[in-house]
Amino acid sequence: MASFDGNLDLAKTQVALRALRYGHFPADIFDEYAWDMMLHAYIAALRKQTIYIDNLVNLTSKSKKVGDRWVSHLLKLGIVEVDDEIIKLSDEGFERMDRYHDLSLELTTT
Repeated sequence: MASFDGNLDLAKTQVALRALRYGHFPADIFDEYAWDMMLHAYIAALRKQTIYIDNLVNLTSKSKKVGDRWVSHLLKLGIVEVDDEIIKLSDEGFERMDRYHDLSLELTTT
């Protein structure tokens, strides 16, 4: 059974596993671009780091045009907030990601 030291550790592991998966299979069969963006925004929030839209797009390896469309969609859903070029999870978005990771930790550690 996996052992994680909290939600930050679990979220970082998800990103690493996704990168590993992309190294073995074509990325387009697993494309979850919005989820990748939310994971990176969640990690930044837990680390109390600022993340810029361009950085978030680069972390998810997509074009600026595609990235801007997903940022706009996440913004409409109320999952993220944008202030100039800074993006972060909204309070609701953070709470939902946190709850998801809490439940995931319960499933992987019991």
